[in-house]
Amino acid sequence: MQHNPGVARTAQAITESGSEARRRERLDIRRRWTLFAPLGVYALLAAWMALSAADVQAEDFSFLLYGLANLIVFTDAIDFGLRLYVHRRHTAAAAEFDRGEMRELSIELAGARRGGAGAATARPYAIVASIFNLEERLEEFMERLQPYRDHVWLISDGSTDNTARRLRQAGWRCLDDEVNRHKPAALRRLLTTLPARIETVMVIDPDVRICGRHEGSAVELERVVADLQRSGAAAACPRVAIERDGFLARFQAFEYTLAFVVGRRSLADFGVTSGVSIYRRDALEHALDQHSLSIYAEDLENAVILLRDGERIYYDGRLLVSTEGPGSLRHWFSQRVGWYYGLLRVYTQRFDELWRIGRRAPFAMYNFVAYMGVIGLGLHVLRIVSATLLLVSVAAIIDNLFVFNLLPSGAAINPVYFAGAVGSYLALGVIALFMVVPRSERAYIAPIVPVYFLYVLMHIAPITVGFGNWVALRLWGRRLYRDHYQLQEDGTTLDIIRRAGPRATALRAPAGSQ
Repeated sequence: MQHNPGVARTAQAITESGSEARRRERLDIRRRWTLFAPLGVYALLAAWMALSAADVQAEDFSFLLYGLANLIVFTDAIDFGLRLYVHRRHTAAAAEFDRGEMRELSIELAGARRGGAGAATARPYAIVASIFNLEERLEEFMERLQPYRDHVWLISDGSTDNTARRLRQAGWRCLDDEVNRHKPAALRRLLTTLPARIETVMVIDPDVRICGRHEGSAVELERVVADLQRSGAAAACPRVAIERDGFLARFQAFEYTLAFVVGRRSLADFGVTSGVSIYRRDALEHALDQHSLSIYAEDLENAVILLRDGERIYYDGRLLVSTEGPGSLRHWFSQRVGWYYGLLRVYTQRFDELWRIGRRAPFAMYNFVAYMGVIGLGLHVLRIVSATLLLVSVAAIIDNLFVFNLLPSGAAINPVYFAGAVGSYLALGVIALFMVVPRSERAYIAPIVPVYFLYVLMHIAPITVGFGNWVALRLWGRRLYRDHYQLQEDGTTLDIIRRAGPRATALRAPAGSQ
């Protein structure tokens, strides 16, 4: 029998198409299940809360306690609305010319208006990163940066494995520094080795992927660099997104979207840099010369130094970079403890500078003094009280639903408080989902929106521990909780704190002590 390759290929194509159809059908079923399962759970929870609150008497309700229990909801809602309004004001004129790209920027960027989405010629720039013991994930790291290899300059920050040797063997530029200085000091060291012609520097972390236009960015990296160079600003912060990886990543994806698309985009040219930012080289060198070299809130400290000296920092959401989020609750908790310890560290050491920045513009005063200082730090005790009232309200829901009758009736023990907070935050989350979350990401984020408020409440614990670490370090010389940023107890830094006093503007501790 003669073999007919055409028939064989046709049969193979039919088989493959049938397999592909079945695979897609399974994926569609899986996606529908992923969507409908949480929606069913949320519907049951809503019915549960409604039934438990149905028998609440009017005399058991207190508007004062309801307002206190919903403090987080009210402050977040007011802040959300205010930031959207302010961003519209900042970019109102530019939006008349271009309602696409300009929405992704925090300022009216003339270069973006002229250039459209086309190519731009950027003057020499470098992509720099501090890496430490990366050998196990080195192949993935090199793959991520391969498209930008000609611009990459690395420093091995005291690695004890073969990271530096393998990178150099593969042809990458990598400075092997035998001292573990940690990121700020390592970058300062690396900048001294860059060629003089490089005038712009993009700082990244090892787990970052720079997304091209086919991966979510509106423009390519070179275009963003060129626009920054034309603007004369000190730095630009791109949008950072969490890579899809598990259920916890969905919450972090929504959190990062709100932090960048709403938070940083509202700040005009008083922005705050992140772990991935593009700097004018001389501005970054200046910031690191004035830096405490602590790894805690290092990027906030960079921004404060630059803004204090009259520089401009803007948000450029046209460029998307993705990063890995903490894969476990333990790592997430440790990360947030370090974040909020760092926030309080920078705020107390550089309050005079933050106040000076606030005096430059009304919304800068709101962000750096009212929001960050009063709401974020000063009202944290009230947030703890609010969370406690909500926990008591949950206990009342369980008590009423199962008729345990263990809790006494009263204004402080009311199921309505928690039901009202969840419902109000759900409305806020839905508005944010359709107003600020990119269309391509809505289906991924939507299933967690009904319970996102619980994720917000979870932050009370690491924030409190982070602030407690700052207090404990000053009172007793050690932290309450050892986060993953901390390699050893910071006794040297404590001595410097005590000698310098509370108004110290920097902590120049040895690199290994943070």
